[in-house]
Amino acid sequence: MNNTAIEKREGTHANLPERADQPQHAQQAAYFTPLVDVIETGDGFTFLADLPGVKPADVDVRYENNVLTIAGRVPPRQAPGTGYLWREYGVGHFYRSFTLNTPIHADGITAELRNGELKLYAPKAESARVRKIEIQSGA
Repeated sequence: MNNTAIEKREGTHANLPERADQPQHAQQAAYFTPLVDVIETGDGFTFLADLPGVKPADVDVRYENNVLTIAGRVPPRQAPGTGYLWREYGVGHFYRSFTLNTPIHADGITAELRNGELKLYAPKAESARVRKIEIQSGA
């Protein structure tokens, strides 16, 4: 599938281990699951989510109980009543969540939305960061 988001409908179930309970608005109608790349480094996690046409005010990012959640709404791009010959761009609610089993420094989480890509950075807590251990010489 070459779409930038996968449409889910009421009554369908995805067997995804990172998915938490869906928000109430996502259970009532169609919602979209944005595609997300996740990169882990020794210092933290970077999430790159495809959100074409979304404005920062339409995105809600939360971190609670080890779950990072991206939710919001994709607004229509055309005026109501537009006669489409072909339509592939979906509008409506979107939702995605990730359970992070590594301790996160919640106050250090940053988010930036630019050109349809949401970039989230979740730094690992100091206790979870990779450290180089210096080896002492016994001589």
